[in-house]
Amino acid sequence: MTGGEDGEDVAASPKPCGTEKCKKIVKDADNGIRCDECELWFHAGCEQVSVGFYKELQKSKTQLWMCKKCRGSRKNYKQEIIKLRAENEEMKEENRKMDTKVKDLETKNGEMKKKLQELEEKLLSTKSDITSQVMNMVRDEMNERDETQKRANNIVVYNLPEPDGTVVEERIKEDINKCAYLLKDVLKVEVGVTKVIRLGKRNDNNTRPRPTLIKLENESEKWHVLSKAKNLKYANEETRKIGISPDMTKRQREENKKLRDELNIRRDRGERWQIKRGQLVPSFRQQTDNSEGATGGQ
Repeated sequence: MTGGEDGEDVAASPKPCGTEKCKKIVKDADNGIRCDECELWFHAGCEQVSVGFYKELQKSKTQLWMCKKCRGSRKNYKQEIIKLRAENEEMKEENRKMDTKVKDLETKNGEMKKKLQELEEKLLSTKSDITSQVMNMVRDEMNERDETQKRANNIVVYNLPEPDGTVVEERIKEDINKCAYLLKDVLKVEVGVTKVIRLGKRNDNNTRPRPTLIKLENESEKWHVLSKAKNLKYANEETRKIGISPDMTKRQREENKKLRDELNIRRDRGERWQIKRGQLVPSFRQQTDNSEGATGGQ
């Protein structure tokens, strides 16, 4: 009998054969062999170990041997490891691609900044009124773009009651809870809120609540909330006076006022229009009415 790595002889403590179809005792007279993985004993014949290989195992003190079951498990482990390594390489490749894209964007951004700087230097060199105007226009446009991007995910809530707490942290927590109630319980929308702040300086003598800015995780969530905002006046008495609008720049507010003036003019003429995502478009009811009128004329 051979005990594998350490050559242990178990004649004094016979063990049943680990092969499922055998289970007979491995005796001293048998060609017994122990698995170095599960440490069970087997008849060499049950595990189809040749006589020559069995003798080699008897002579060797370092060679390891594993039964069929353990070899199969090791094979599965190896396959899993190969699979995990392949998946890891795929993730690394994706990361490399992302790194390349980020570097490309950084390069383009650097080129844009450099071009803008060169443009400003050329415009400054002329020292003319028209140069100054162009510079201001470019700078204003970039500032407007930056401001628009910063506000892209924001909404502003009006007439939300001020918190009663005297400690800043308590007031912030109360505002967060109020906004969560407004969005989740009243408007029934599931969105990610990243920041809630009051706009303007706190004044205990001012009875009118300061506007509350809510920063959401992305722009689509903002439009989703705004599409539900009209339901506030139908929810309950507490929310009837509350209004929600997108967080707009000064230019956007001016453009929005022009749109609303134009909307009022069209509605005074009996037309049904609406403002949707910063544009004046026919309402669904207007389109339906037109369709019905055309059908009736036929």
